[in-house]
Amino acid sequence: MNEAFNADTEDSRRMLLAQAEAALTAALEQYDLQEREIAFIQVSEHVTYRIEDAEGKSYLLRIHPGTAPSREIASEMEWLSYLSKVHGLQVPTGVANRAGLSLTEVETERGRQWKVTVLHWIEGDHFEGQFSEDQIRQMGALMARMHQAASVFEAPEGFVRPIWDEAPFEQAVGRLKKHYRSYLNEEEFHLYEQAAAKVTAHMSTLERTADTFGMIHADYHEGNLIFHEGEFHPIDFGRCGYGYYMYDLAQAFIGLFPLQRALFLEGYESVMPVSFGPDGVHVLETFFIKSLIENQSYHAPHSWETAELRDSKPYSVALIRHYLEFKPFLYNGIPV
Repeated sequence: MNEAFNADTEDSRRMLLAQAEAALTAALEQYDLQEREIAFIQVSEHVTYRIEDAEGKSYLLRIHPGTAPSREIASEMEWLSYLSKVHGLQVPTGVANRAGLSLTEVETERGRQWKVTVLHWIEGDHFEGQFSEDQIRQMGALMARMHQAASVFEAPEGFVRPIWDEAPFEQAVGRLKKHYRSYLNEEEFHLYEQAAAKVTAHMSTLERTADTFGMIHADYHEGNLIFHEGEFHPIDFGRCGYGYYMYDLAQAFIGLFPLQRALFLEGYESVMPVSFGPDGVHVLETFFIKSLIENQSYHAPHSWETAELRDSKPYSVALIRHYLEFKPFLYNGIPV
């Protein structure tokens, strides 16, 4: 999230990258990497670089905002280690610095504080082209394996990650209220508010059990999957935290066509059953609308992204109307 660094203009972005390079240099002095090549990747919720060492091994270096809670960052690294060592999932695990720590804190000019993590690079590429039915099922099964791991996870003392419940959703709705005019009119936004109220009310009735609630990726989509030698591997766990497994599922559904959603769920249930009984489809639809509103809340303030929001508005509003009218929409096309 660029706003974590206050880098929403070209000038602020240039200044951020200059400062980030100073933090990068200071942090690398605390690792035994013998870097040969450094390549900037992007600014998102982190400033990221790819590091290649003298042996040709690659690493991902992330610069976090100084205000990011240290314990949350360290807990993310613990979660990744657990997925890898205990459950054999290929995920980007952390690299310890010379002090044996997964988190490095540095200070640059004017006393600015930075937090840095280094992770092993996951080899592969983003898949390009049309996904096959088997690939969609594979994506679903991979998510289920992570949820299966979460269902037996015993958090170590001091483990802290965000909880994706009603509170952050209400913050997202408040953010959208400030910026909805970039693509919605007042009548359309009123529908969004009604849908948000329904989402919050429905979530408040859901039970949290080991079968329904635990550690989730919370940003699972094709952009955060790497394809290598016929298999997908998840990356970018920066948003991982506690939430309903169906919320993770619904977020993945946002980027899929209705028929693909059914295939994804088929792959998921080949590993782990979906546990919300006969009301399961409505629960998924609630989390789908939650994810839709959150995504648009994030993008609405950015002028360079509002054109896409306007283009997709007819479909988004149609989804909101279907949800409010209790008309199913997940697995069938809807008129716009």
